[in-house]
Amino acid sequence: MELTTYEPFKITSDFGIRADIELLPAHMALFASYDYEPNGYCWEDHIIQILEKVNPALLSHIDFDPEAGGFYAYADSEEKQLEFVKTLSPIFQDLETLEQYISSADRDRVDD
Repeated sequence: MELTTYEPFKITSDFGIRADIELLPAHMALFASYDYEPNGYCWEDHIIQILEKVNPALLSHIDFDPEAGGFYAYADSEEKQLEFVKTLSPIFQDLETLEQYISSADRDRVDD
């Protein structure tokens, strides 16, 4: 059961977090413009690098489970689930801010 959304992320009652990447053409184009394959694996690696900069402690509370067409992760509590989406949604909603992170990412740490 989906509780609420923090675009482009959605949260679920099992502390899940997801983003339907294939339904986000502007995001797909942005990642592709930097020669990244816009898939869940790529998002995971970029999100890890973003969190390392803005909220590194949160990483120990998230299990990533991406797929080709979507980003999926699970938090260990509702508190951490909300912290994740509240931290990342503003970045992913503002494509200029997201682009700053994408353009400065360590490409060797991105599996796409």
